Amino acid sequence: MSKILVAYYSFEGTTELIAQAIAKMTQADLLSIKPVNELKSKGFSKYFWGGSQVFMKKAPDLIPFECDISQYDQIFIGSPIWAGTFAPPIKSFLKFPALVDKKIYFFYTHDGGPGKVEKLAKKAIESRNIYGGSHGFLNVKKNFDANVEIAKMWISTLK
Repeated sequence: MSKILVAYYSFEGTTELIAQAIAKMTQADLLSIKPVNELKSKGFSKYFWGGSQVFMKKAPDLIPFECDISQYDQIFIGSPIWAGTFAPPIKSFLKFPALVDKKIYFFYTHDGGPGKVEKLAKKAIESRNIYGGSHGFLNVKKNFDANVEIAKMWISTLK
């Protein structure tokens, strides 16, 4: 039987909500990806500092994981959109040595446009793994129930 992991980075809890829903639907284990030095910014400055990390191609050090990701066959990876792409902690996660030859599904949350995140995520995933598809979730906190239903439909197409 295939072991499933839902790994996610969530700065303000939005991506975490979808990650928890997907984990429940797929009976997966859940892993919160956390950088050693998290941004402390709130308000508008979080966009400046977060976006600057993306543009400077940062890949922050991560707090050690509480699980052995080599034990999983399928991994859902979730991220908020930062400057049109996935957040820098996801970039670090995708470089993790044990993350090779896995079937990876990517999901993202946003309150505006998705930018080029799907194209960029696919390219990053396919460099060492098997890309299983991606899906975006818009305005999660405002429309949580509708987004859970969208997640259910997406998951049902993957089986």
